Amino acid sequence: MAHSQEVRAHVRRLYIEGMPLNGACIAVKVSYDTGRSWKTLAQKKGDDWDTARAAYRISEQGIDDLNNQLVEDFARQVITTTRELENAPIPAAEKAQLLAQLADAYAKFSKAFSRINPAFSGLSVALDTLRIVADELRQKDPAALRALQPHLEDIGAVLGKRYG
Repeated sequence: MAHSQEVRAHVRRLYIEGMPLNGACIAVKVSYDTGRSWKTLAQKKGDDWDTARAAYRISEQGIDDLNNQLVEDFARQVITTTRELENAPIPAAEKAQLLAQLADAYAKFSKAFSRINPAFSGLSVALDTLRIVADELRQKDPAALRALQPHLEDIGAVLGKRYG
């Protein structure tokens, strides 16, 4: 079924204003695959919805609020991924490897972000330390890493309060 340009524009507007793409698609009553396809096609034509979304956030919130939101969004994704890994039917060694990679990605994000916003540099060091711990446990004691996994969210919250 072909959708009108108004429907496409409505999905785009909702997404740019901050709604997740799947939520925007539900609100407008189109499939997620359709919305994702529209977003991909628009990007190929030079209309990057993510860039427009970032610009919208800056204009609405200011750069400091945007920076905070970016960190919160990334942290939320890390937490969601960690929760998904807890219940994933994969071998423990693979889970430990994925957790170590996730910790590494989070540390790299934090380090890069601290260059933009020095207030986050303490958090970056703390998260890098957490990554080192996760790497060591992955190599030397995967069971200990599995035991640490349920506590990562709480540890992240403490680090965020102390250094964020």
